[in-house]
Amino acid sequence: MIERSLIVCETEDFSVDESRLDVGSGPTSKAHRSIGQTLSTKLHEKEIIEAALAETGGRVSSQSGAAAKSNMPVSTLDSKIRTLKLNKYRFKTS
Repeated sequence: MIERSLIVCETEDFSVDESRLDVGSGPTSKAHRSIGQTLSTKLHEKEIIEAALAETGGRVSSQSGAAAKSNMPVSTLDSKIRTLKLNKYRFKTS
């Protein structure tokens, strides 16, 4: 873009035609949106898992466990709990 602007520049003052700038759609912007979406998804997923653990008193397996409430296999939920670094024991009820 800079090279093109230099070629078509008709004065001694260098300028870039702003209509050629596509602000907000470059690779950096897309990467920021992707990271933001990923973080948002992880946060939402964490909230759902924590709610299910709170509702089940920290129980992951069984028919009344968080895995069943979240409609996912126990192994998947255990993996997500580890990945998100959640302490399922803090939801245990006496």
